[in-house]
Amino acid sequence: MTATITKTTQTQKYSYYPGCSLHTTAKEFDISTKVVMKELGIELEDLKDWSCCGGSIAASVSHDVGMAMAARNVALAQKQNLDLLASCSGCYNKSARAMKALKDPTEKEKITAIMSEMGIDVSEYNIRVRNVVDVLVNDIDIASRVKRPLTGLKVACYYGCLLTRPADITGWDSPVFPTSMDRLSEICGAEVVDFKSKVKCCGNPILVSKQDVAFDLTKNILDEAKALGADCIVLACPLCDTNLELRQPDIEKQYNVSYNMPIIYITELIGLALGIKPSKLGMNKHILSVKPVLAKLVF
Repeated sequence: MTATITKTTQTQKYSYYPGCSLHTTAKEFDISTKVVMKELGIELEDLKDWSCCGGSIAASVSHDVGMAMAARNVALAQKQNLDLLASCSGCYNKSARAMKALKDPTEKEKITAIMSEMGIDVSEYNIRVRNVVDVLVNDIDIASRVKRPLTGLKVACYYGCLLTRPADITGWDSPVFPTSMDRLSEICGAEVVDFKSKVKCCGNPILVSKQDVAFDLTKNILDEAKALGADCIVLACPLCDTNLELRQPDIEKQYNVSYNMPIIYITELIGLALGIKPSKLGMNKHILSVKPVLAKLVF
């Protein structure tokens, strides 16, 4: 069941956790998140002294250490007494898991023991861990702020494995057939294609160990998006972007196919509809050119 959150026009403030990818390979996601949130009147306060959430790598070594790494950022947000907002779906998922673990007495004892060695104490502030897509679709009235409807643009919304799964960690959209980015895209005036691959794995976790399998998984996603006539794929995960955008030329070469499929973040799509210039959204930082998307729109 999807949680119902009442939208508000009051100023909102979050402790912003960008995570590692948004400082390196996904700078456009970081830039567009900050620009769009400011335009919508959402205040982001940088999470002071944030660190890597550990991703799946730390957990593969030690579950407790992996949870402690993610819980460290939650504890820092608690000290700022602000809900933790993450753009990266991986960072969000791991942080949300850590938040839940801190509410479990057995898990909390093991995690806090490791955190104490880091010099971090868990606070009593009852904050929430939120994802930027969750906030944008459930908390903010974007429809009234659209200045340049994205009429004529066909998009395939891709959620991947972590953004809305599992339901007991996320709970704000369906883990099987999510619609949050579809709704946001439609609010922005874009046409959303019926994308069956929206929650299928892109293969990023096995990109190094089993590249051929990962490429097959990514190719299936690109194949469907192209067959549906999508002008671009819209997502909210920098790891998925690595496969769909960065590795797209490699896949084209290996399979002798051609996609030229721009991959853009949901915050960039919203930013365009709000009338923000592409350069201000960081869209010039993409590996694959977004010019085919912009050519569909009038600026």
